[in-house]
Amino acid sequence: MTDIEKFRSDIQRIIKHERAENGGRYNAQKACEQAAALLENNARGLGELPHSIADYWIKTYILPSDSPGEEPTGEHIDKLAAMMSFLDGSTEDGDVLSARDWKEIGLLTGYEAESLPIEVLSELMTILVDRKAVL
Repeated sequence: MTDIEKFRSDIQRIIKHERAENGGRYNAQKACEQAAALLENNARGLGELPHSIADYWIKTYILPSDSPGEEPTGEHIDKLAAMMSFLDGSTEDGDVLSARDWKEIGLLTGYEAESLPIEVLSELMTILVDRKAVL
């Protein structure tokens, strides 16, 4: 199992746990917040970048959802996993993210560049250049 597969599995476990709590009343908001926190926890050492990306995911995909009680959907889990993959320095599942997502991730990475280790920043910037997310 790859790290990203484990990440997805952990999110599914969060969802299952949330569905089982409170007599079967699913708290989608709490599940999404826990999924975002999982991303942040898995990417410790990258300053505020994981928090900024998790916040972007919630604001862009979760809050405006037509079915907020069903979140996170499989599609939105895939997007968060692709963001986690990026933070790991990989392009695995990168095609799941839109050009707009990549541009925003590029901006967020630029804002946090000073707090990132130079090797990590270089790796992330290479991915962003490949994705045409930076000018």
